[in-house]
Amino acid sequence: MKALIIATFGSTHEDALRRDLDPVVRDLKALVEVPVRVAFTSRMVINRYEKKTGIRYENEVEAVESFLKEGFKAEEIFIQPLHIVEGVEYEKLARLKSRGVKVGEALFHDEKDLLRFVDEVGHRFEAPTVFVGHGSPTSADKYYDELNHLFEEKNLPHRVCTIEGSVDDRVPLAYMKEKGFNSVQLAPLLLLAGDHAKNDIFGDDDSVKTRFEAAGINVTQVAGGMGSWDFVRAVYIEKLRAYLEKKPCGN
Repeated sequence: MKALIIATFGSTHEDALRRDLDPVVRDLKALVEVPVRVAFTSRMVINRYEKKTGIRYENEVEAVESFLKEGFKAEEIFIQPLHIVEGVEYEKLARLKSRGVKVGEALFHDEKDLLRFVDEVGHRFEAPTVFVGHGSPTSADKYYDELNHLFEEKNLPHRVCTIEGSVDDRVPLAYMKEKGFNSVQLAPLLLLAGDHAKNDIFGDDDSVKTRFEAAGINVTQVAGGMGSWDFVRAVYIEKLRAYLEKKPCGN
């Protein structure tokens, strides 16, 4: 690897970028001594952020093209995704493999990743917690349901739901009411706690929070997206390190 692209869905919210994205980028940059670019995979987010700030983030194709123009070969470029699952946005990265670019794993790539997350959560979250992800129209959506099964198997008082996936918030709500929990934490299962977190999860109008409160359950907000959680950043670091150890710098 001679060039690194750190790819994320992106956000138009400056606080989310600084709080949740910057620490991951900082930690990954510390592993390498090569040029690094940060790319957003969401064109909508890129355009909205540029309109809002005058600053334009490259998308993943533009980031690759920039490195190619600087003289790097496609096979010398590695993309470390910061996506949670390997869904629609990850597939944009995967398509670059046909050009010779190497692409790493999302946070939840296989069963091992899910087990690690559940174990970490079990040690760090004592109060009943509902982790709210985005969801995916692809087969990767199954991971949210699998996380619920693992929480159940390990007898942990946590559950997962999605904003646009197949596991809606009725699943954890039914569980919490069955257990008699009158207070829960809501945590974004999102790298960046931007628009979805502020509106769909914690908003005051038709959000996960308001639906839980309407059911008589008090809600406490877990601040920040997953990029601000040290144990999540550690996973991305290990994924990049594993690639570096397998493919020594310069190869």
